Amino acid sequence: MNLNKNDMEEKKVAREERNREKLANADWVMAEFYATWCPHCKRMQPVVEKFKKAMEGTLEVVQVDVDQESDLADFYTIEVTPTFILFRKGEQLWRQSGELTLSRLERAVEEFG
Repeated sequence: MNLNKNDMEEKKVAREERNREKLANADWVMAEFYATWCPHCKRMQPVVEKFKKAMEGTLEVVQVDVDQESDLADFYTIEVTPTFILFRKGEQLWRQSGELTLSRLERAVEEFG
C-alpha cells in the first residue's frame, strides 16, 4: 500500500488530534512521550508493553512520538524523552522523565487511584 505525502500527513494529523482529545478528556491516561531515535525510549518499550497489559481496564496508555506529533509535545513542554505524564480528565497528576521501572509506573497510578 503506497501512501502519498498528503495521506501520510492526514494520518499524522488524525493521530495527533486523537491523542490530543484523549489527553484532554479521557478518564485515566498515562502518556509516554518518546522518540524513535532515543535509546532510553527503546529500552523502555518492553516496560511500557508490560505496563499496558497490567493496566488494561484501569487506564489507557498512549504513546506520543515527539517528532511525529511535535505540536502535542510542545503543548505539554516535553524537553526530555521519554517523559511519562499521568492524566485524569485532562489534568496532569504526575510527570516524570527518564527510564522508569514497571513498579514505578504502577505506583504512580496507585498514588492517584
